[in-house]
Amino acid sequence: IANVNIGTSGAEIGGAFGGEKDTGGGRESGSDAWKAYMRRQTNTINWSRDLPLAQGITFGT
Repeated sequence: IANVNIGTSGAEIGGAFGGEKDTGGGRESGSDAWKAYMRRQTNTINWSRDLPLAQGITFGT
């Protein structure tokens, strides 16, 4: 779960991102620490039943 510009819901698991406080253990990770925990992903949802898809792909509805 990634929350951007909103508060947490309480269901998230906290990850240690480094630093000098309790979760860091003295490690510095900086602004790229998220790359160790997440990946970039793009999803497309086709809500149309009439739009032909490439390579003859069909979805059962």
